[in-house]
Amino acid sequence: MRWIRAMVLVAASTMAADAMAAAEWPAWQRFADRFVQADGRVVDLTFEAKSTSEGQSYGLFFALVANDRARFDTMLKWTSRELAGGRLGPRLPAWHWGRRADGSWGVKDPNAAADADLWLAYTLLEAGRLWQEPAYSTIGRELLEQVRQLEVVRHGKAEHQLLPGPYGFVLDGGRLRINPSYLPGFQLIYLAEVDPDGPWRALRESYLALAPQLFAAGVAPDMSIVDARGRVRPDSERGPVGSYDAIRVYLWAGMTPADSALLLRLLKPFAQLIDVHGAPPEQVDARTGAVLRAEYSPSGFAGAVLPFLDALGETRLLAAQRARVAEAQRRGRAGAATNYYDDALILFGQGWDEHRYRFDARGRLQPHWAAAIAAR
Repeated sequence: MRWIRAMVLVAASTMAADAMAAAEWPAWQRFADRFVQADGRVVDLTFEAKSTSEGQSYGLFFALVANDRARFDTMLKWTSRELAGGRLGPRLPAWHWGRRADGSWGVKDPNAAADADLWLAYTLLEAGRLWQEPAYSTIGRELLEQVRQLEVVRHGKAEHQLLPGPYGFVLDGGRLRINPSYLPGFQLIYLAEVDPDGPWRALRESYLALAPQLFAAGVAPDMSIVDARGRVRPDSERGPVGSYDAIRVYLWAGMTPADSALLLRLLKPFAQLIDVHGAPPEQVDARTGAVLRAEYSPSGFAGAVLPFLDALGETRLLAAQRARVAEAQRRGRAGAATNYYDDALILFGQGWDEHRYRFDARGRLQPHWAAAIAAR
């Protein structure tokens, strides 16, 4: 914990500069004001004021994009202390923190979430590079090693697969439960370069090899089952539903040019559903491509599909979803309640759409502020 305290002290001395940088991204500032506590906890106000490793990892990424280092260090300190017993890196963070049955606050489920673990590792490695702080990179590499040991498996003809967490996703009969939204292409490209001996290149190749089965109906599932022969089946618990997890598949596909030719071709029918219904459907049947629920479309879904529609060249649909995001933000500024996940998806998608960040061909983050510094 000594290194975290030292970084917090350093960050405090530059807080005014960081606040100015954060103010240059108003949507991040509003998100932080609403969902990030002074102690660094990202709070999901919609669900019993819980916190998750996902929320912490997304908050850290957005703070890096905003060059908001003081808040970054505060969130990192809380994540390590509360989710990893002060040992983030050697330990994966627990995924769920909140009010327990006895009324106390703390970890409710010690299992980890692989997507958050990879986002934390990626963001810390890039924070180390962009802010020239080796301590961040050290934690990122330690987290990668834990993911490699606990969340990546070899699985017959399905090759390498990422388990959604260390426990509970290896099923009987040689089957695995997987989550396609946990595998952003740009992250795997990046990790394969910074850790060439790791499984990251093989993970990406396995994901792309399964993609024609995963997205056979032109839409993404939340979860799927894959057996040792590499056959994909609908999830045995959720069924073939594509909804709040799956929406991120389209988001990441729009951000990863190296994967776009395959993924955009497979997923283009989802853009057609957006056109028919005027917004991304809340639920689709990933087995048939049929819409299960379209009467409600979360504002975050509109934000998430901005990079996807842009990559497809769907300018008319893109303009319509931009307008939906702008209207949701207007209502939020007027006092309407907003929720963490919607606003996080909007930050990802709108931030990309506004060119506040990009990923280069090697998967490295290119925030707008870094480009401005390089140009001086």
